[in-house]
Amino acid sequence: METNDLIEKGMGMAREGRYREALRVFDEDLCFTQHPTAMSYYALSLANEEGNYDKAISLCLMAAEKEFYNPEIYLNLGRIFLLNGQKSVAVRAFRKGLKFDNASMPLLMELKGLGFRRKPVIGFLPRQSAVNRFLGMLVVRLA
Repeated sequence: METNDLIEKGMGMAREGRYREALRVFDEDLCFTQHPTAMSYYALSLANEEGNYDKAISLCLMAAEKEFYNPEIYLNLGRIFLLNGQKSVAVRAFRKGLKFDNASMPLLMELKGLGFRRKPVIGFLPRQSAVNRFLGMLVVRLA
């Protein structure tokens, strides 16, 4: 099988959540090393199957250095951070991906699933202040 076919097959399996099979495909010829998006899917599969978060994060960051403009890489990086229990870092990764494609449905769905918050109405007051809470509820009802 040709390298590009292996890459597409592995990425397709990872997108479907078949991480163990994707790892086998990627490991066949180490084909993922030449393709940054495939490298990020390999990292996600590695994190899901083997729990090797440090290696997965470093692989995904290497992929992001090669293709910094690819929102799919930031999606996978954020998912790895979520698996590792680093929600705030994951949100930053998702938001960085949205800077390059603000209509990316997978990124928007991940953020929606996390229940991201809007900024406080009055920025210099704490989020928990009664004024911010009241104004926040008022803004939501009016919108």
